[in-house]
Formats: sequence, C-alpha cells, structure tokens
Amino acid sequence: MNADDAPLKHEAGALMESLLTSLLDDFDHWFQRGEQLLDNCPVSVVSQDNQLALLDRLREGQRAVAATRALVKASSQPMAVSMEAMTPWHGLVTEVWGLAARIGRARADQAPS
Repeated sequence: MNADDAPLKHEAGALMESLLTSLLDDFDHWFQRGEQLLDNCPVSVVSQDNQLALLDRLREGQRAVAATRALVKASSQPMAVSMEAMTPWHGLVTEVWGLAARIGRARADQAPS
C-alpha cells in the first residue's frame, strides 16, 4: 500500500462503520418495537406461550446486537458482520412485521363499522 491509498482506506472503513452502525440501529429498533407490540398483544392474536417464546428470541437478538457493537467498538480495524450471523436477526424483524400486521387486522376486525 502506498501513501496515496491511506485516505481511501480510511474513507472506506468509515463508510463501512457507518453502514454497520445504521444496520445495528435498525435491528435494535425492530427488536424494541417487537417488545412493545407483545406488551399489548391479545392472546387471541398470539398465544401466551408463543408471545413468551418470541420475547425470548427478541431479547437474545438484542444481546447479540449489543455483543456485535462491543466487538466493533473494541476493534482497531473496520469490521463487517456475516450474513450467516445476521440471518436470524432478519428473521426476527420479519416476525415483528408479521405480528404488527396480525395485531392491526385484529383491531380492524373489532372496530365498529
């Protein structure tokens, strides 16, 4: 690497860090939103057992994201997160979206017409 490459490498690392931070923020947002939805989720939409199981997975996802943030912060080099590591997080976000849709449909069905 020559001296002319250093600024480009620094910019690429900063961009990667910014993108990863934004992505982890999104996961945090949706995991927290899932908890909020579960707080007000009727058992007619999702059974108590399934609510507890989803809550456990959301909290595990939050711990995994927090651990990833800690690793990124501790590293002196730019880091990426593999798709294999993020796949379960994406699955949880999809579950949260589905839960929001089911709750919305249940409320619409109960609304007076």
